[in-house]
This record gives sequence, structure tokens and C-alpha cells, in this order.
Amino acid sequence: QRKKQPVPFSHKFSKADPLALRLLERLLAFDPKDRASAEDVLSDPYFSGLSNSEREPSTQPISKLEFDFERKKLTNDDVRELIYREILEYHPQMLEEYKHGGDQLSFMYPRLASIFIEHILFKQ
Repeated sequence: QRKKQPVPFSHKFSKADPLALRLLERLLAFDPKDRASAEDVLSDPYFSGLSNSEREPSTQPISKLEFDFERKKLTNDDVRELIYREILEYHPQMLEEYKHGGDQLSFMYPRLASIFIEHILFKQ
């Protein structure tokens, strides 16, 4: 298998700052293992004078376990429930009523609330 040689950015963008092109090549590496990390980028010479490692602390990468929720298969009803709960976060009174099992939620526009509940949450 023949690998095509990359064309240096300096040939494509002859008037660009060489430091910027070097950084761009590091950021656009095809293999993620070859790409520069955020910490590497901030310490790159292109950003000298702009970056301050004291203000930009680094940390360990987030564990893949933190994203287990993405693997969960959701039904349409699950998605409707999640959307409804998200909406309730912006309406504290309705959220409290919902948490306490209130069937009739008070709402500024009761007709719109019932339309929403009927057509979005319980639509099959």
C-alpha cells in the first residue's frame, strides 16, 4: 500500500507565519495519537506571550466511564421524559409540582401545556 506524501502547509500557504503553520500541522494530524494536546498547544511557541500556564491548569483526561450514559439505549418515551424534565428545569414551580406527583401542573398558558403534554410527551 502506497502512502501519499503530505504537501507541507508552507507550500500551500507561503505567506503565513511559519509558527502558525507548524501548529496547524500538529492540530490537523490524521491520527489522534499524533495530534497535539490542549496543554501542548498552549505551550507552543506560536502562543508565546499569550499563554499563562498558571491560569490554564491541566488535568487528567476524563475517564471513558464518565460517558457511559451515551451507551444507554433510549426509547422514544425515555427521550420525551428527558425533554420534559429539561423544560421543567426552567419552570421551578412546575418542577416542584412534578416532583410531588401533581397531575395538574399550573402553567401560565394551560391550553399550551396540555397541547404540549398530549402531542409531545404521550404521542405514540
